[in-house]
Amino acid sequence: MIDGFKILNLSVTIDELLKNPLLSFAIKINDSTGEVLENQIRLAEYKGLKFILKNNNVKLCGSFHKFKNNGEHNFNDFYFSDLRNVISELCNKFNINPGITKLNNLEFGVNIQIPINPEKFFNYVINYKGTPFHKFNIKNAKGIECEKGHYYIKIYDKGYQYNQNGNLLRFEIKVVKMQYFEKKGIKIKTISDLLNINELYHLKDVLTATFNDILIYDYSINAKELNEKQKLILSNGNNPKYWEKRLPDSKDFDGGNINKEYKKLRKKYYLELENFKKLLNKYSTSTLKNDMSILIEEKCKKLLRIEIKKEDKFTDILNIPKSIEKGQIYISNIVSSCPMINDKNQRICLNCKKDISDKKENAKFCSKKCKNDYTNPLLNPRNNLIKRIKRLNSYPVLFDNNQFIQLSNHEMKLIENQNSIYLK
Repeated sequence: MIDGFKILNLSVTIDELLKNPLLSFAIKINDSTGEVLENQIRLAEYKGLKFILKNNNVKLCGSFHKFKNNGEHNFNDFYFSDLRNVISELCNKFNINPGITKLNNLEFGVNIQIPINPEKFFNYVINYKGTPFHKFNIKNAKGIECEKGHYYIKIYDKGYQYNQNGNLLRFEIKVVKMQYFEKKGIKIKTISDLLNINELYHLKDVLTATFNDILIYDYSINAKELNEKQKLILSNGNNPKYWEKRLPDSKDFDGGNINKEYKKLRKKYYLELENFKKLLNKYSTSTLKNDMSILIEEKCKKLLRIEIKKEDKFTDILNIPKSIEKGQIYISNIVSSCPMINDKNQRICLNCKKDISDKKENAKFCSKKCKNDYTNPLLNPRNNLIKRIKRLNSYPVLFDNNQFIQLSNHEMKLIENQNSIYLK
């Protein structure tokens, strides 16, 4: 999900960086005198990352995703666990302090397989909140982008870029000014903030909401069902330049956004836009936009999901706090001993999971022994869950970075109840 980044002031010791055997900084010299040129820009690359050294400043730019793939590509899935490993490797190899290293640019997005050719989809896209998309050309790529003040929205053919089969589309937001996150209430400033899974889940919501706000036309609409006025509305609305001209700019009016004429034109614009959207909703037979929105959200969830296995020690970076709160990330199979009932008509023993459908409706155990084992404080699933989380938290970490986990509804109930025997 997290991809490209730029750091304008890398928190490293320059002498150590120059001595690092993994990097090779070229030096420019005067051909006549052999003297080293002053104030020169020196560049070194490693796994697709660029270290740019000038005077006493070091810049770093590249892609976390490509770094994982040795700088070769970023068309495959890049999970949160991969991001943790990449940051751990990057900080260890180059002695970077992630807690004070500020990010200046950041890209986040997903690669999804869509049901149509990406180039065909580009023709369906009209604008984003009145701002049109334009074609862009990056190396071996085809796509469109929408330029906003603090960020870009990019949609391009990832399959074409890396010669992959299928209709692999990249939907991405490139943040060029970090105020973007502040306005969204997202606490991402430094490298270490990228390890806070809660903040990355906010990015998931932003990514999905941004896509939903993109105006997309549906060419499957049957024009025979429309009257002349409706045809004109759809014909105009399908043209990105039409909306660009219709949307008033407060800078063109005396008094700005409080100018009466500006308010009148803006109200007219949104009324016309609403009529266009209503026609799309009424006569559209395509589910493409909704399907793609679901694909984007589900892909984000997949990439951010953490599965804690019994043997997982989390020795690298993840630091789980002692207090567990609601509203955090979903973790599957965090405790294998937690009883889960899938069949509504089936009842199982809360301890041994034996079928007890033949017993009384209020029965929770198959025997007195199972009841005693279950309610024993040493064997209680609630206590086992708490102990496992504390044990994970006790493992050494690279640095102190608060991470949160979210429990399933059943596991959360185990935490909240004083005695799990009262769970229904």
